Amino acid sequence: DRETAEIAMQAGQTGHYVLSTIHTIDAIEVITRLRKMGVSDYDISSTLATSVSERLVRKVCPNCAREREFTLREKEIINKFAEKYGCKFDLDNAKTYDIVGCKKCNNTGYYGRIGIFEILDMSEAIKELVIKGESSLEIRKKAMEEGYKPLVIDGFNKILDGYTTLKELNSKLVIY
Repeated sequence: DRETAEIAMQAGQTGHYVLSTIHTIDAIEVITRLRKMGVSDYDISSTLATSVSERLVRKVCPNCAREREFTLREKEIINKFAEKYGCKFDLDNAKTYDIVGCKKCNNTGYYGRIGIFEILDMSEAIKELVIKGESSLEIRKKAMEEGYKPLVIDGFNKILDGYTTLKELNSKLVIY
């Protein structure tokens, strides 16, 4: 709420290290949410240092998962996002998993969870855009130029590392 946002901003401006949660779709939308709460662009740019967005995805059960190659459709989905965000994934020899289910995972095919993350560091250029009142779209463009990677890219990395599946990532981010 507005009162909590103002208290957090005042604490941050007086040198306190403030950690807080705010519900948004991604790390960049924190700026939009704070604006909607009535926090000034100046206060946002002078106080917000880093914004992290996270989701938890289920991990593939190591006991029963079956390794396989990516389908053509799965490769198309991953490559579409990779191109959009200026990334490249080597899918030629990459493996993923079919979910099976066993006693260990209670026949779900998943056992445990892992986080996927994105981090927005408030660079001087991004702070300037915030002070000017630029849209989240403009802020996102600048962040991408500076190396910002959205949740979906970390999700793909977790898939390629064998932690989760494209289906599970889609259930959290709705990418296809």
